[in-house]
Amino acid sequence: MPRKAVLKDTPTPRKAKRGNGEGTVRQVGKKWRWEINLGYRSSGSRISRSGYAETKGKAEAAKSAALTDYSRGLIGEPDRVTVADFAARWLRRQHDVTTRTAKKYGQELGYALEHIGSTRLQDVRPHHLKDTVTLLAAREMRNGTRMSRSTLGRTLTRLRSLFREAVADQIIYVNPMDGVKLPKISVNETASVKALNPDQAARLHTIGSVLYDAGLCRLWPALFVSLGMGLRRGEVMGLKWADIDLERGTLRIRQTRVMDVQGIVTGNPKTTNSRRELHLPASVTALLRRHRTAQNAERAMAGLAWQEGGVVFATALGEWTHPDNLNRALNAVLSWTEPTRATQDGRGSVWTRVPRDLWASLKAAVLAGERLPDISPHDLRHTYATLALRQRVPVEVVSKNLGHGSPGITLTVYRHVLDDELRATVVDLFPVLPVLPSAVAILN
Repeated sequence: MPRKAVLKDTPTPRKAKRGNGEGTVRQVGKKWRWEINLGYRSSGSRISRSGYAETKGKAEAAKSAALTDYSRGLIGEPDRVTVADFAARWLRRQHDVTTRTAKKYGQELGYALEHIGSTRLQDVRPHHLKDTVTLLAAREMRNGTRMSRSTLGRTLTRLRSLFREAVADQIIYVNPMDGVKLPKISVNETASVKALNPDQAARLHTIGSVLYDAGLCRLWPALFVSLGMGLRRGEVMGLKWADIDLERGTLRIRQTRVMDVQGIVTGNPKTTNSRRELHLPASVTALLRRHRTAQNAERAMAGLAWQEGGVVFATALGEWTHPDNLNRALNAVLSWTEPTRATQDGRGSVWTRVPRDLWASLKAAVLAGERLPDISPHDLRHTYATLALRQRVPVEVVSKNLGHGSPGITLTVYRHVLDDELRATVVDLFPVLPVLPSAVAILN
């Protein structure tokens, strides 16, 4: 009897393993569950989307719609990150700004995080942000005034960038800041920025020049460069003689010296437009020549102790000058605008340091008016812009000199309308008319 052929078991074909993004549909009880796998987080946990439908067909359709959204980049990672958490992540990514600027960004974001910081990023909606803007507009600042419109605007700019990055990271679908605008409600502006009028600027110039001649304000040339050219404090304190050509009458801004959270650093100018070449006014050129001669004398006196670095406004030993010294120098000049100083008539301890041949001119300048307002070196920049535009210098030229990105910034932020301009442009719609004789008789 022939042996029966033994048939080998035919292997059962395996189902193809689904890759990321293909999705599955399976019945769970009376419903159908769909699910798609979008990959894995850096922590190793899976990123997925899922849902339920009444029929298999509806589940397939829902899965297909989710896959379409994913391919278009509309599905974000279902992260539990809060706005505050993502703000910290966003700040760490700001590699193209200085540490000081990043800290400022953090402070501006902090105003908004007080209200929405603990909210889950994916739960933020435009109405939440609009309510936050209203609260910020009424926020009381340290100086007792409400948040200024400019500070509120910068805060909204930071929020807009933060949520834009969240969209790029596919954590959220759309930027909720797209429908949020700076409100037109009245926002009190702080009076922290001041601009001197022409008479005040001339008086500051006279007193500063006399004090420089008397050897009482060695940083007056730096202050005058700020006033006469509108440079930022960091730009002035970062100048090197290699940046100045007194023969051609030009000055180049190539680096700055600014205070950072890590100390004083020498870095690139604030923006691309800040890197610029300027033409020197004759008055600035003349004072810089005098300053260079005085510095050469200091170099000779210091001898081997001199630190040669080519710094324009250096210390008596040639080193970088601390930026805050510019503020101290300006405060010293402002203190001389107090008229009561002149009543000492040279008998005071400070007046004894002024050469007698300078007493008359200094006393006349001190008595020329009231004490000038307390201003900062940055206010000298505002003064330059205001007085230049007042003299009808084209706004495009002033904007270029200031290193602004557009003339609009110059007009909006740096153009201050002075009180005498307001008086000069008063419009009287009802001029005084002569009284008619008949009216006089009636009145009598």
